[in-house]
Amino acid sequence: MQNTTSRERYDVIIIGGGFAGVSAARELRLLGHKVLILEARERIGGRTWVDHRLDSNLEMGGTYVHWHQPHVWSEIMRYGLDIVSGPKTEKVYWISDGRTYSATPEEYKNKLRATVQRLMRESHRYIPLPFEPLHSPLLKEIDGMTAEEFMKQAGLTQEEYDILHGWIASDFCGAPSEGGVTQIFRWWVFSQGNWDTHSAMISSYRLKDGTKALIEHMSADAKADIRLSTIVTKVVQNRDGAVVTDQKGSEYLADSVIVTVPLTTLQNIEFVPALSLKKQAASREGQTSTGVKVWARVKGRLEAFDALAPGTYPLNSVHLDRYVEGDSILVGFGPNADWLDPMNRDGVEKALRHWIPDIEVIESTGHDWVNDEFSMETWPMLKPKQLTSYFEEWNTPENSVFLAGTTYARGWAGFIDGAIENGVTVGRRVHKYLRAETANQERQHVPNL
Repeated sequence: MQNTTSRERYDVIIIGGGFAGVSAARELRLLGHKVLILEARERIGGRTWVDHRLDSNLEMGGTYVHWHQPHVWSEIMRYGLDIVSGPKTEKVYWISDGRTYSATPEEYKNKLRATVQRLMRESHRYIPLPFEPLHSPLLKEIDGMTAEEFMKQAGLTQEEYDILHGWIASDFCGAPSEGGVTQIFRWWVFSQGNWDTHSAMISSYRLKDGTKALIEHMSADAKADIRLSTIVTKVVQNRDGAVVTDQKGSEYLADSVIVTVPLTTLQNIEFVPALSLKKQAASREGQTSTGVKVWARVKGRLEAFDALAPGTYPLNSVHLDRYVEGDSILVGFGPNADWLDPMNRDGVEKALRHWIPDIEVIESTGHDWVNDEFSMETWPMLKPKQLTSYFEEWNTPENSVFLAGTTYARGWAGFIDGAIENGVTVGRRVHKYLRAETANQERQHVPNL
């Protein structure tokens, strides 16, 4: 393979064109830097992606936004975008001890409200400052605990445990037995212990024109050079900055590099010199989010519902999202991508019939993010001890190489908000780094008098 080197030099090369990458690019461009984004996919957006399926525009990946998420809400206001929500829930289904139950939303919440809010308030004890996750020394006492262990110690009835197990499994998009309870605390603390507020923040509102509209607005403002379908394989640092090599052998030159690929895929890029042992270990460990998001068009106009099942079921959280031509569109989440293929209509119908025995799936769809070579995970959710072991390391640069992404966010880690927050923050850090490097070079060239 013959290497070709682009002689056009950039101040910053950003690997990955998701919300973190585009946010960093826009910030750096506003500060006067020349920026190139290298994106492996044939589109920008990363793990957000709007596709037209089931006769509707559907979010295949990241979706939900809220005015309590300050960074994404600022962008929504900046670009004058509208939000929408699904039909108001009329019935709630849940599965406990193998049996299916149902109630009105009011009955369901009255049954659980005191318990749920008691548990949610625990988050403030360990994370009193939501955007400073390591502020309290108490965090280390509990960061080694899984969410499942926390629930088992919480004095729950079997019914409460089964319901919360499904709820938390859907938040992790993975097994509560593998996810760190502190990651859930990081979401809960923003609600101040209020269940209704929490539900609204994490799963109720989406952009009317989709996440595609937002990232396209941001990208247009960034005015960065973007090369799609460009898979980065190697980053070499030298005295002059860095050389980034793609899968075809083409090389790109820059003074600094921001790497925004998902943590699990970081290990697929060769770094010279190598990244720190801690960064390497974190990438090999991966995260909890190995589940699946499913869209299904079902026959008829169902009453709006929410449904929960323990994390041992193929789908553990489902709700009615919208109506299309007399049919219903459902969206659901399961904890293990190996348990359910979203394209398998029969399998999806079988999973839904745990709640509604006569439901008829016309077509189902989704995207397998876990087996997607450019993600290898859904939204990022940390395992026990990863927060206290790696958070500071993730946010420490390796000379001219910086990491960015929602995984490393101080606040809404795992959400679009966290990606924007961290992208902007890292963009500013790189700007300071480049200024310092320029000043150092100028000092070295000052003649001795």
